[in-house]
Amino acid sequence: MAEKGRYGIGLQVFRDMIERRAVYVDKTEYVYKLAHAAGKHFFLSRPRRFGKSLLISTLKAYFEGERELFKGLAIDSMETEWTKYPVIRLDLSMGKYYEFEQVHAIVGGLLKEYENKWNITDIPDPYRYGERLKTIIQTAYQQTGQLVVILVDEYDAPMLDSIHNPELQDRIRERIRDLFSPLKGQSDYLRFVFLTGISKFSQLSVFSELNNLSILTFDPRYEGICGITEEELLTKLKPDIEWLSEASGMYGGIPMNYDETVAELKRMYDGYHFSLKMTDIYNPWSLFYAFDTGFIDNYWFSTGTPSSLINLLKVKHLLLTDLEHVEVPIETFDAPTERISDPIPVLYQSGYLTIKGYNGYDKLYQLGFPNGEVYNGFARSLYLYYMEDYVGSRDQMNIAFVRLRSKRTTFEQFLESVRKWYAGIPYSITSKNQNEQFYQSLFYALMAGVGADVSAEEQTSDGRMDIALKMQDAIYILEFKYGKTAEEAAEQVKRKNYAVRYAADARPVFAVGLNVNQEQRTIDSYEIEEVKK
Repeated sequence: MAEKGRYGIGLQVFRDMIERRAVYVDKTEYVYKLAHAAGKHFFLSRPRRFGKSLLISTLKAYFEGERELFKGLAIDSMETEWTKYPVIRLDLSMGKYYEFEQVHAIVGGLLKEYENKWNITDIPDPYRYGERLKTIIQTAYQQTGQLVVILVDEYDAPMLDSIHNPELQDRIRERIRDLFSPLKGQSDYLRFVFLTGISKFSQLSVFSELNNLSILTFDPRYEGICGITEEELLTKLKPDIEWLSEASGMYGGIPMNYDETVAELKRMYDGYHFSLKMTDIYNPWSLFYAFDTGFIDNYWFSTGTPSSLINLLKVKHLLLTDLEHVEVPIETFDAPTERISDPIPVLYQSGYLTIKGYNGYDKLYQLGFPNGEVYNGFARSLYLYYMEDYVGSRDQMNIAFVRLRSKRTTFEQFLESVRKWYAGIPYSITSKNQNEQFYQSLFYALMAGVGADVSAEEQTSDGRMDIALKMQDAIYILEFKYGKTAEEAAEQVKRKNYAVRYAADARPVFAVGLNVNQEQRTIDSYEIEEVKK
């Protein structure tokens, strides 16, 4: 059996990764490129759990001249000087900002650490963070004779933590703005400034004074700086894939060969794009968790449930199907973090949506879910929030779907379970949403949540089909009608020849028409007809 690697799950310190001989995908070529760029102020946004903190730690080790840690890595043969610079690292994710006092406890504490390091005792006002940072920068420069490096991790954590308390957020924002105010004026003392966060900031916000940043977020030259590219997966991590393939059937899982393992890793964790170069980027957190445990499962989504975003989707009456095909201009990505009125920018910034394409004529970016892990996890959360009074029903439908997948029930019997499920939906939910798209979207979210291979609004030459449910031995195209007939719904599938999309697929295709009764608020009839053998 292939040898299992050592994975530093949760490690965010470069020294720890190297000294513990954990699997490290070499990103030091990017470090060299950044360190030797013409500019000196940079900003990068990436979703959570994407390696931003490890990148910051790697930059810190490099600028502090710890050459021994980089032996055998790309930068070891590129760098010749290894100058040691004074480094100030401000990690604003060190705590939670649910109360105003926490700002001083966290930010004041970070500044105090460097004041102690440089023996700064004259602090007229401890709450004037900008003045304190300015003094630290100048003192570090004077005492070392070297320009200063500033590394800021998760700059937006204070604003995101206080997003539901506008008054608190306004006060916190002013404090954070004051903290960063010296970064432009002290440029003569600075060698390099690098900031990371989840959200792409608005320059009218915290960084109103800092308008000289080079934005790396959409820069194709740095698309692979965080996360794992497909090339890195298939080359540097090939032994890990081999081990995972051999381990796949050991603990009750489904045995997979090498190619099947690669395909499943791609389906679950690939799909992130951070520029129009469209380089495939894998989620590193989930990828290494799968390698470590021997299971390909949902890891990233379980580290944080986007309840605030899902509540906003409810307020905006956005359904899961609305998020499958989103087109936005470039300005959408620069939405301020302070006031979330449109969930789309935050869904992108947080990693729930990613770039799927670009319409050059209209200059619109096409967004969608990046992979199966995010898609299924988001569907589960959306279903639970929409159906909070009907939670137990998901377990019942999960059992019904498992029985269908294992061929212990027929598709007709499965639809009877769906009919009963609809009939049990509380009136408080259905009374506000009386249209076929609502019922279609609920079924879609439910199926995605129970792990089905389901898609919505897939485009054909003559329109978009409502739902495509792909089983091992058949494909079902479901068309919903509201207050009409199941026959009309099935006829639409045949008339528009939706099945042609699966012409190259060996599985038979069935048209499934479903009609929702306006009074009973459930399926009163359905029609199933094979349209491709």
